[in-house]
Parts: sequence; C-alpha cells; structure tokens
Amino acid sequence: MVLVIMTRSRDVSDAAMNPTVRHARLDDLDTIMEIERKSFRVPWEYTIYLRICLQEGRVRSSDEGMLFMDVLEKEKKIIGFAVWETNPLSKKGHILNLAIIEEERSNGYGRMLIRHVQESLKNTGMASCNLEVRESNSLARSLYETCGYVISDRLAGYYFDEDAIEYSRNL
Repeated sequence: MVLVIMTRSRDVSDAAMNPTVRHARLDDLDTIMEIERKSFRVPWEYTIYLRICLQEGRVRSSDEGMLFMDVLEKEKKIIGFAVWETNPLSKKGHILNLAIIEEERSNGYGRMLIRHVQESLKNTGMASCNLEVRESNSLARSLYETCGYVISDRLAGYYFDEDAIEYSRNL
C-alpha cells in the first residue's frame, strides 16, 4: 500500500514533490537506522528493525496484536518513519516510535505520519491510541498536542535518565 500525501509548497507545484507513505522494506533498514541514531539518545536495536523490515513492515507482536512500520518518502528519499502496534482485545493502538530527519522537522511531515498511523489504527478497529515521549521533548509534545493528544499520565523513570509523559486520544 502506498499513500500519497498532498502538501502545499511555496515554490514547487510538481506532484512528484509530494511525500508518500509505504510499508518499510529490508532495503530501507540502513536509512531507518541512521534516522533512529540521529533522533534518539538511546536508539532501538538494529535487530528490532531488521525483524520488522524482513516482514515488509508487518509483524505479529502477540497472539492478537500486530506491529507495523511505514516510511515517509519525499523525492524518493526516506525522511521519516513510524512504528506502532495494535491490541484488538483492548481496541487500543500504541505509537512506539516516530522520527523525521532533522532538516525536515517542523514542515508538517510528523503530523502527516501521525495522521497516517491514526487512519491505519481506525481501519484495523482501534478506538484509541497512546504514546510516550520524553518530558523534555517540547517539539514532539507540541506536535502530539496539535494532533489532539492529551496528557494521560506521567511515567516516573520511564527512560533511564528522564520521566515520560504519556499521551492518549480517541480515534
């Protein structure tokens, strides 16, 4: 599945400039890891992403749940990715990881990925979504709040060096 996301650009009207979202593939792994390492103080392990990419972005995470990963491409270059899971028993989705390359942040691409994930969650029968973010990550927190997420909890010691803020929203 490929989702074309239309954006308005000040100086380019070519439809080819519009980003697309697609399932992650094995040949995306090095780029995903580079974005991961540059985006997070404690990056996820290579083997986690390898497992997901080997299954083209769709992996069973439990008896009922699924783990998903899609990438956001602009001009045939991966500029971000999102990882999320579903829990059909509770009807809850969980955004586990979302990253945009630094030079493309604050351009609306994170919001596009979040909307894509939310639509995917709705399409799989989820009623709500939650996520955790570092308390100090004001840019990400602002993004989540503009996407309708509200603070649902403070998780003391969630990260080795910092608390997390849990956000949630109904879909």
